[in-house]
Amino acid sequence: MNDRFYSCAKALVATVRAGSMSAAAAELNTTKSAISQKLALFEAELGLVLLDRSGRAVTPTLAGRRIFEICAGPVDAALEAEAELGFARSGKIAGRVSISGPNSLLGTMFVPLLTGLQTRFPDVELELHADDSRSDFAADDIDLAFRTGSASKGRFISTALPPARRAPYASPTLLEQVQDVAQPADLLSLQCVVRTQEPSKWVFKNEDGRQEVITPLIGLRVNTMELAYAAALEGQGVALLPSILAQPDERIGRLVRLFPNWSTDPVSVTLLCRPERMSAPSVAAVRKYILEACEPA
Repeated sequence: MNDRFYSCAKALVATVRAGSMSAAAAELNTTKSAISQKLALFEAELGLVLLDRSGRAVTPTLAGRRIFEICAGPVDAALEAEAELGFARSGKIAGRVSISGPNSLLGTMFVPLLTGLQTRFPDVELELHADDSRSDFAADDIDLAFRTGSASKGRFISTALPPARRAPYASPTLLEQVQDVAQPADLLSLQCVVRTQEPSKWVFKNEDGRQEVITPLIGLRVNTMELAYAAALEGQGVALLPSILAQPDERIGRLVRLFPNWSTDPVSVTLLCRPERMSAPSVAAVRKYILEACEPA
C-alpha cells in the first residue's frame, strides 16, 4: 500500500465511520478540505463514486461500502503498526486515557488490572466512565470502551476479550420461602430481577445438550447490573449475574447458584478503540496492556 493510496483509503474509512467529512477531519487532525481532496482523488483513481454527498450526512454508495470493507482491515492494521512504532519510540508514556464500559464489567475486568498498569505506566492518567447505556465515543471523548453483547464494530477497532459467564443466583432468604429449585422451569414460580437491556427470554442448556427457554416472571426491572445484584442479595428475586461478580458472595453463603448443571450462553465482550486514537502512545500502551492481561492463560 503506497503512501498516496493509504492516505486516500484512510480518509474514506474515517469518513464512512464518522458519517461526515468534518468529523473525519477532526479524527484525523486535518481539514475538511484535505479530506475532500483525498476522497475526490480516490474516486478518480478508482473510477467509482464512493460517497453519496446529497444528504446532510455522507453515506457510502454500494461501491463505496465495498471499498470501505476492503480497506478498513488494512487501514486498521497500519494504524496499529503506527501505534506500535510510536510506542517503541517514546521514551516516556504519558497522557490521559479515558475508558468507558458497564460499571460491573469495569469493576470485575479492568479495576483488577489497575495496580499493574499504573506500575508499568505511572505517567498515564486513567479516567473511567461507568455507563450501562453505552457512552458515545465522540461526545464523551472516550478512547477505549468495554462492550458486552453485539457492538458496532465497523466504526471501531474491535478486539474480542474472554466472554462473561452468567448464572442464576438468589439469596438463601428467598429460597427458604419456596420448594426446591432444581431446573430452569422452576423459575416460573419465582419472581425474577430483570435488567431492561436483557432479552425477554432466558435460555439454559444442560450438560446433555438439552435446552430450556423460559420467560422469567418479572418482579423487578432495573437498568444496571449493580441494581440487579443488590436486589438479588436482598431477596427481591432471582437474577442472572456475572459469575465473577457473584462468586465471592456465593462462597460466604449470601447468594446461591441455582441448578449448576444448567448454564446460559456466555456474553461476548469486546474492547473497542477509536481508530485515530491509536496514534497516541498512551492509548496504544493501555490497549496493548489490557489485551495481553486478558489473554487466556
